[in-house]
Amino acid sequence: MRRGRMRVRPDVRERNESLSAEQPLMGRLRGDWRDLFAGFVIALDVRKLVLGLTGALLVYLFVFLPAPWVALRYDPNLGAELGERGAAGYLLLVPEALRVIYRQPCWVAFWWTCAAVLIGTAIWSLFGGAIARIAAVEIAKEDRIRTQEALAFAWRRWGSNFTSLVACVLGFLFFCSLIAVVALPARIPGAGPWFALIPALLMPVLLVLGFIATLIAVGTVFGFPLFYPALAAEGTDAFDAISRGFSYVYSRPWHALWYTLVMLVHGAVSTVFVNLFGLAMLAVTCWAIRAGMGGPERMDTVLQFALARTSYADVVAAGGTGLGWTAILLTSWLLLMAGLTLAYAVSYLQSQLTMIYFLLRQRVDELPMSYVYEEREEDAAAAAPGGTEKPAAEKTESSPS
Repeated sequence: MRRGRMRVRPDVRERNESLSAEQPLMGRLRGDWRDLFAGFVIALDVRKLVLGLTGALLVYLFVFLPAPWVALRYDPNLGAELGERGAAGYLLLVPEALRVIYRQPCWVAFWWTCAAVLIGTAIWSLFGGAIARIAAVEIAKEDRIRTQEALAFAWRRWGSNFTSLVACVLGFLFFCSLIAVVALPARIPGAGPWFALIPALLMPVLLVLGFIATLIAVGTVFGFPLFYPALAAEGTDAFDAISRGFSYVYSRPWHALWYTLVMLVHGAVSTVFVNLFGLAMLAVTCWAIRAGMGGPERMDTVLQFALARTSYADVVAAGGTGLGWTAILLTSWLLLMAGLTLAYAVSYLQSQLTMIYFLLRQRVDELPMSYVYEEREEDAAAAAPGGTEKPAAEKTESSPS
């Protein structure tokens, strides 16, 4: 783990200061908490919105959508309710299915949670890493990279993105297991009370292990959001990402807390604005289409279908096959636009966490915000699946000239 502030050599410090003086930092960044207000512009990017929406849909598809199928094993009444609602009602049963799962014995909820976290992390390690990479390059270089480049970069760092969280969780469980193993002999019938003296005698050692486990838990909760930005900005590995995340949070806890509060308040306001604007846009568009169709009842039927209040057969009965296809296409477009509007919150969160990483890195490591890892072609080929990734020391990390 990185301790304290990383020492910067005088020549490196001079180079960083010269870079800071030459670069206007996107022409608007100041290197302090006010830079978080630029998050609205950074997050409102179609590429990030599409990546966020795709990642969120995949997480819902592979994490939450199987919940009713799992809950049916424990609550037969859920199957009867599913039969009444039909296939379309399957989606509406997801919240109830989750409640059923978490009302089961603790081991059922535990394994469900573990599987959900692993699958969700595996998916978001790609899409969250790509959003963080786009945001990192945009913050540091005032430049835009293609979505394919960001996804390729995130794919090459997928293992590090995924294992960064898994390693922290395993570390926490390891030290907790050591404490539990010491107390395990107390379960022996008859002699248990005597063996209970073992943890009592070793309590100082167990407290040290508990301190380490707590240190890992707190560092993971508050440092994990910085893991993806660290890999996106530095291009290193999971160990370095964990080290930086823990170090920045523990070295500058009040700065990290203040940045987080500003992000949450600004994010709540901007998310409400974006969603209200999106709803107004959809309402104006549907109103104009309704007026242009001539027969208001046609658009009303389509909207009822889009809101799942009527079936496709009812739409066809009201206006024929043409109106049925119209309902399907318009519903698809409306859902896409609504999804992109909701995806702003995901894009904002990942982009702002990247900005917070740059701010904390500047505070702790004294590196300017224009300093970002730039991947060379040979490095990309070496880091590609099947290749051998070069050590971080041999890679080129440079800033825009």
